[in-house]
Amino acid sequence: MSRNPVDTTSRMTYERFLEFERLMKGYSSSRYQPYNATPIGLCAFALTLFVYSMYMAGATVPIATSPGIAMGLALFYGGLIQFLAGLYELRLGNNFHALTFCSYAGYWFGLGSLYASVFNFSSSITDTSVYYKALGVFYLGWTIFTLAMLIASIRTNIVVIIFFFFLMSTYALFTARACGIFTAAIAWYAGFASLMKKGDNAYFNLPVFPLSPKSEVNST
Repeated sequence: MSRNPVDTTSRMTYERFLEFERLMKGYSSSRYQPYNATPIGLCAFALTLFVYSMYMAGATVPIATSPGIAMGLALFYGGLIQFLAGLYELRLGNNFHALTFCSYAGYWFGLGSLYASVFNFSSSITDTSVYYKALGVFYLGWTIFTLAMLIASIRTNIVVIIFFFFLMSTYALFTARACGIFTAAIAWYAGFASLMKKGDNAYFNLPVFPLSPKSEVNST
């Protein structure tokens, strides 16, 4: 009695599947890391704040120069890319990071739109003193919000707490300047701390000094 060729093919296919399954089990699971949008969000914020702070400090160009290049970063890197990182964190259920990234992406979108002529938001204000008072209210709102984020971060880790403290100071002082540069450095540190995994893609971990067992930046 001849064998059914369909049965023979099915048996061979199943055996190949089992062989493939055994092969895949031989790989270490540590090679496959879950998606992590935290480094993208923090680095997007850090780079944008750093460039903007350099402009405001007059470190590279006269302080009276319009920070147009920084606002390009604000709209597309600090704004769009950070917003996408926040949406992904929301999808993962990381509400703290989602709120952080989406909110500060909105900050960069808002700030960038003030300098973009296409939006024409500030053209109706001709009095410079009125403009700066209105901008002061803008920064006051972000100071209050960042204070709330600072309080919410108390049980995370030391790096995140320092980041929100100096970011709040940056907004409260109404200018980025040197304080903003330092805040950007902390954001970069936190971003790469969440990216670097000892034994996976780095020879060491960057310490973040967690204040509770579930608060490490690397776990989000």
